[in-house]
Order: sequence, then C-alpha cells, then structure tokens
Amino acid sequence: MGKSAARRHSTAVFANFFSLFTRSSAAEDYRRAFVAEVRPVVPRVRRSRRSERVLVVGWALVALKCWGVWQLVQVYHDRIPFDAWWINAPTLAAAALVTWVYLRRP
Repeated sequence: MGKSAARRHSTAVFANFFSLFTRSSAAEDYRRAFVAEVRPVVPRVRRSRRSERVLVVGWALVALKCWGVWQLVQVYHDRIPFDAWWINAPTLAAAALVTWVYLRRP
C-alpha cells in the first residue's frame, strides 16, 4: 500500500470516527444500532421416502442379525460362554438411536 492510499484510508477512518461526536440524533441512532428481536425462519424438511426405506431395510437387517446371533448361541451354547443379549442389545440400541435422530429432525 502506498503512502497516498494509506493516508486516504486513515482519513476515512477518522472522518467516520469524528462523525460520531457531531451527530444530533444520537437517540435515534442508538435505537437503530441494536436489534430488538430476531425470529429465525426454519423451513420444515419433508420426510424422504428413500431415507425411510433405508431405515426399514436397516431394521430388517438388524432383526435378521439378532435372530441369527440368538440361533447361533442356542446351537453352540456349550462352546459360547455368554448370552446373546451382549451382542444384540448394543445393536438394537444403536439402531434405535439412529431412528430417533432421524425422527427428531426438524
């Protein structure tokens, strides 16, 4: 930035600064400077058929997995020293959380 450009910039800043002291309608400017109320407009997002189909297919796969795990634990209960709920419960909780997040969106 050259000397003349810097001088022009600095005088513009000082000119605006000095205009604060010379205005006669300070009360009006004070009211105009602050926002009294803000009302955001949040458009509602339409439900997506594709997303709902993915959720239904996902729940079907979760149900199939839970059934398969239950069957495998029943068949191999002498070799598997834990209950099927140790695998199925976190799966169902994660699926429920994903579904809840989808349904709670605006």
